[in-house]
Amino acid sequence: MTNKIAYLSTSESETDISVLENQLSTIAHETEIHICTSPGETIEAVKYADIIISANVPITREIIGEMKNATAILGSGHGFDFIDHEAATEKGLMVINNAGFCTDEVANHTIMLLIACAKHLTLLNTQVKSGIWERPKNNLPLPPITGEVLGLIGFGNIARATAIRASALGMNVITYDPYVPPWTIKEYRVKLIPSLTDLAASSDYVSMHTPLNKSTRKMLSESFFKAMKSTAHFINTCRGGTVDEPALIKALENGEIAGAGLDVFEEEPTPPNNPLLKMDNVIVTPHSAGHSDVVSKASQTNTGQEVTRILSGTWPMSLVNPVVRSQLPSRPPATNI
Repeated sequence: MTNKIAYLSTSESETDISVLENQLSTIAHETEIHICTSPGETIEAVKYADIIISANVPITREIIGEMKNATAILGSGHGFDFIDHEAATEKGLMVINNAGFCTDEVANHTIMLLIACAKHLTLLNTQVKSGIWERPKNNLPLPPITGEVLGLIGFGNIARATAIRASALGMNVITYDPYVPPWTIKEYRVKLIPSLTDLAASSDYVSMHTPLNKSTRKMLSESFFKAMKSTAHFINTCRGGTVDEPALIKALENGEIAGAGLDVFEEEPTPPNNPLLKMDNVIVTPHSAGHSDVVSKASQTNTGQEVTRILSGTWPMSLVNPVVRSQLPSRPPATNI
């Protein structure tokens, strides 16, 4: 039996899946690449597929309802907020994300934004290139990094990797995560904070590291930014939707926080008239934290391994809706490939 795999992308530039195909070489399969720019195109692409791999193409309840043969939906990246995993679970479909493939890159990017904010890197770069050879003036704060407090919201794999890097810089790391086990806190030598407000008030830098779901959407609102120090910086490399963006803009405009380093926005691409793009104390990148030459290959390798596990009859490693297990026939545990 040949398994039909639908690979969905929004761009022709993201259709080189040679590494993925090499990983699937031992499995009888047929992969079709689809450029999907509308729900209708996506429905046609997935209707008779056994496995769906989505490179950030939205998979809505309507689209899931049209799937005839599917057993699993895989996201090609770390996030899975573009997949309606509740609808998938109701239909008995496994949802798998690409956990861990870009942990180091995102952690590195987080620290890069933190340092760039503290040192006003982009502002000084622009000044020097325009012929202004000046050190920061006295009214431009230059906060230290060593000895400062970094507050991590969420303490999953990327936050843990960030904590290691921050500790190496001599920072004191605290975290708010109601789900993290106490032995993990002890292992990484960080301090667990009981509330978001306490973390905001205690941190010199705040970094966001939660997935985007119903409970985290607009998790950080006006009250959070008001609780932050006026000298503190905010970093976000997870999902823009976890933050009330107008509240962040207001906090920056009113001087309630010192600055921000942002890789993600509520709307992407963010509109050119977004006030955040006009602020000298805000450094932005185009949701690129997880990208590198090595990571793109690792993403396809991980995805291919998960597809191989599923089609070989075992559970995947990174099942994001484990409750679906009760609806499906028993499978052996996932194994390394």
